[in-house]
Amino acid sequence: MATTIAGVDKQTAARALGAVGAAFGAVSVLAPRVIAAGYGVPPTPQGLQLQRLFGSRALAVSVAGLTARTPEEVDRGLLLVAAMNLLDVLTALGAARGSGRPTTVRAVASSAVYGAAALAVRAMD
Repeated sequence: MATTIAGVDKQTAARALGAVGAAFGAVSVLAPRVIAAGYGVPPTPQGLQLQRLFGSRALAVSVAGLTARTPEEVDRGLLLVAAMNLLDVLTALGAARGSGRPTTVRAVASSAVYGAAALAVRAMD
């Protein structure tokens, strides 16, 4: 197993993922139109409400990861991030027919990359 990725150790990489997730969550809660536009989702009141719900989930999971104190807690948080993003990929693919291709591609790609990054960091020594 690698001890670093691009010169970054596991703890630093895990914190960076947590910070990115917290930023995404905060923007989703505070400015959901920005995220909706990025994914190509119409900014309906219902859609913005759901965006805030997903943002609060991302923010909570990220805060849990950022406050992890032991290597076991870090690994558990990274596994949670990977599992959450796998479920997001499956959900996006399941809703692909109604969402449209560009939205589905963006949702699947972003969740797959973020989840894979969490697994890569988790696999570090």
